[in-house]
Amino acid sequence: MVRKTVTLVFCDVADSTPLGERLDPEALRGVWSSYHDTAREVLERHGGTIEKFVGDAVMAAFGIPVVHEDDALRAVRAAVELREALTELNDRLDAAFGVRIEVRTGVNTGEVIAGDPEQGHAFATGDAVVVAQRLEAAAGGGEILVGDTTIRLVRDAVVAEPIPPLELKGKSEPVAAWCLHEVLPGAAGVTRRVDTPLVGRVLELARLRSAVEQVVLERSCRVVTVLGDAGVGKSRLAAELVTSLGEDVRVLEGRCLPYGNGITYWPLVEIVRGLDLDAVLDGQADGETVHGRLFEAVGRAEPHSRSDELYWAFRRLLETLAHERPVLLVLDDVQWAEPAFLDLIEYLAGWTRDAPILVCCLARSDLAELRPAWAGTPTIQLSPLQRDDAWRLLENLAGPLEPEAALAVGRATGGNPLFLEEMLRMLVEDGVLVERDGRLQALTDVESIRVPETVQAVLAARLDNLDEAERAVLQRAAVIGQVFWWGAVADLTPPEEQREVAGVLQAVVRKGLIRPDMRTFAGEDGFGFAHSLVRDAAYDSMPKGLRAELHERCADWVEARTGALPELDEILGHHLEQAHAYRLELAPPGAAESALAARAAEQLALAGRRALARDDAHAAANLLGRAVALRPGDAELLVDHSEAYFKIGDFVRAEEKNSAAIVAAEEAGDDRSAIAARLASSLIGLLVRGEGVDEVADEINRALPTFESAGDDATVARLLARLADGYWWRCQIGPMEETLERALVHAQRADDPRRRSDVSIRLGFATLIGPLAIDLGRPRLDELIEGAPPESAAKGFLLVASSLLAAMAGAFDEARSRCRQGKGILDALGQGIGAAAITTWSSAIELLGGDAAAAERELRTALEQLQEIGERGNLSSIAAQLAEALLAQGRSDEALAATLTSEEASSPDDVHAQISWRVARAKALAQLGRGREAEETGLAAVELAGATDSPVLAAEALLALAEAHAAAGEAEEGREAASQALQLYEAKGNVVAARWARVLSERLAARTALTPG
Repeated sequence: MVRKTVTLVFCDVADSTPLGERLDPEALRGVWSSYHDTAREVLERHGGTIEKFVGDAVMAAFGIPVVHEDDALRAVRAAVELREALTELNDRLDAAFGVRIEVRTGVNTGEVIAGDPEQGHAFATGDAVVVAQRLEAAAGGGEILVGDTTIRLVRDAVVAEPIPPLELKGKSEPVAAWCLHEVLPGAAGVTRRVDTPLVGRVLELARLRSAVEQVVLERSCRVVTVLGDAGVGKSRLAAELVTSLGEDVRVLEGRCLPYGNGITYWPLVEIVRGLDLDAVLDGQADGETVHGRLFEAVGRAEPHSRSDELYWAFRRLLETLAHERPVLLVLDDVQWAEPAFLDLIEYLAGWTRDAPILVCCLARSDLAELRPAWAGTPTIQLSPLQRDDAWRLLENLAGPLEPEAALAVGRATGGNPLFLEEMLRMLVEDGVLVERDGRLQALTDVESIRVPETVQAVLAARLDNLDEAERAVLQRAAVIGQVFWWGAVADLTPPEEQREVAGVLQAVVRKGLIRPDMRTFAGEDGFGFAHSLVRDAAYDSMPKGLRAELHERCADWVEARTGALPELDEILGHHLEQAHAYRLELAPPGAAESALAARAAEQLALAGRRALARDDAHAAANLLGRAVALRPGDAELLVDHSEAYFKIGDFVRAEEKNSAAIVAAEEAGDDRSAIAARLASSLIGLLVRGEGVDEVADEINRALPTFESAGDDATVARLLARLADGYWWRCQIGPMEETLERALVHAQRADDPRRRSDVSIRLGFATLIGPLAIDLGRPRLDELIEGAPPESAAKGFLLVASSLLAAMAGAFDEARSRCRQGKGILDALGQGIGAAAITTWSSAIELLGGDAAAAERELRTALEQLQEIGERGNLSSIAAQLAEALLAQGRSDEALAATLTSEEASSPDDVHAQISWRVARAKALAQLGRGREAEETGLAAVELAGATDSPVLAAEALLALAEAHAAAGEAEEGREAASQALQLYEAKGNVVAARWARVLSERLAARTALTPG
């Protein structure tokens, strides 16, 4: 059994019961027999497979036993043709039995499990079958109701109108449906856009033009074949060639059909239909013979001629046309050509004389397999577009596109133009891509979006045409992933077939579905799917039971080959998680499923905690969330999951996880996890509501002995780091550093890199505003940076902290370089709060360097980000710093307003914030000439700063007070305050701020000297 996406046609006779009452059983059987024969003939002619006739009902599947990319179009054509055929049948039934019948029809596309009826399996089962039947039941006599998925696959070939969503029996939600009126003859289900410039095909177009020039020069007939996968742009290239040649060449076009009666010479039908044969052949000695034989070939006359005579007639037609001007004969979909038509093409190349004719055949890559001799003809192989060309095509189709979205679409579709176009269309229709600020932006992760039905149909048809061994190998490879290894595929293969795996893989490489990959694994050669959509199509074709089995076996293979390598936890967890999920879908959970869930949760939790340790908070949230889903009552897991959300800045989810952790811990008697969860909740309350510093400190001090006596060094380190945060809020730098040194000892004992990183970051904070001089602080930070894991949050924060120290020392080039490096690390890690909070430091560099406008831009971005997530702990400091940037630009009123924002967001317990907004406000009031108010505010700032042991905060408050005194006309008091600030800045080593303080002190001293008495 296999999973397939097929299109189902369900027909039933409306109001059939009265017929049984009116007709003799023998006559009734004749009616049903005539109806069944008509239905069978129509449905099978279009490629449908009839499952069964049950009374007056019939169901046919398009896509069983073999999927075709146009199954949906075949199905709707068959449905409409059957409706038309019944008109003629009714005339016969009316004459014979005095009855007429009307048929209701439902057409629906969807995934089914397809079995082999010869082995007693159900023909097709699944929700798609049920919906097709329900659509038929909802239709009126003579109506054809079509499901929404089918319409998307045939949208450009049908005339249909939507009807109100149907409440169908057994469906929980209304079902979208359309009433089908007609199918347009010869139309493709989905029309490709040709209104955008051709990209990435300069060389191929030049080769085709060169071939045209050659046949003109030689007056010969040549065949050139353009090969490529479906959707890669063969027809688009030919259209560009036709346009570029203009009126200098006569263009004839025909298309080979995949199915139907009389299709052998169908391209000739299309060519002859566009010509006035009488005019073309007028005056030709053999014109009448040519005319007659061509009419035989296209079905307008009874056939009497042999194939070679028909070939001669078509050659003579082309030669006649070519005597007037060169002929370009474009034949599309040649992979579907009947052998007799391929013989005709080869005949033209071998027998045409003195006539400039280029036969341009467009075909899928598998043409050479169908016709090995064709490999000798000149060939142009079309490959998928390169990344830059794919990007240009996307922008040609949609306008400016967000770079991340463009890259994701290009990566998912492998540069195939049709796939690009269809993926883009679907993303816009589904509202995933929306226009903002003149460009399309993604609202969600583009790479996780479903495959468009049109693309799925193309890929499924291609896979269904592989032989059984090739398809099975691709399916096993798809379970392993986008990149896979020979040994893994062999291990998932039955023992009796393992010897053939290498050869089958090479065969599939030749078909372009996979390619060698340079990545090796445990000594195994790597392969990769041509693009992720091929992998998705192969994966989707497997029954879920087989997927579950193969995922578990793949996990076993990885574990057996590599041992318990930490970097493989996520891979192992993924395969075990998928195996568990599929088994759960197919049967109620049992002991085996529970064991599988526990094993998967363990691997995902290990991977998530490792991501948390390296500060990859988004990955940690994802991995730990999946582990929690498998082990929902694990309090320790919930605490870690909460921490991941906290680092991202999603406080709502962090609090939800903490609440769940507290409940789970109390139920399990897990005191340590309960304490950790309560502390985490208190910290969130501190940051969001600005309250509870003392409560957090008290709770930590109560909890510490429990964990110290238990020897739980990791938790002790975490608690001490949290206790140090309380000292930070009070700006008690000495006690903060002592507590951090204790925390560092416990983190090292626990060999816990996450805790060591947390402590290092806090030591960086202390170094910035504490009493340690810059010439000693910079080596200290360099040592911490050296010890931080590469590309970690600790390294990012410490680099920015060290950059500010460099700026204070006047080394601005070094400062900006380090700052860029540090912020780049934090941005890459998704450190939402951290990256925003750190802006107080990075903007301080610009303020010290005299670029207040740059500082303002940074701060406004950070302010908006923090306001959006509701974080207040850092918002106050950002707003106060914004006021400083506005003051440096002379925008005093705006600065004063920013200090109001800062004051409103500040917590009474956050001494740093309380000082910062007062410092900025005192300066703003001074600039506005409100000296007395400025003095009052400045004195309050100095008083608060005096209660700390931070010389930096004290100096900033004194300098603000100096400006306030100056505005109030008290120059001597201002000079004294500026002099005190100067001493503090010099002691710290902040040469830039010291220079400002010196200038202000000297200016006020000069003013004092000029003041009488």
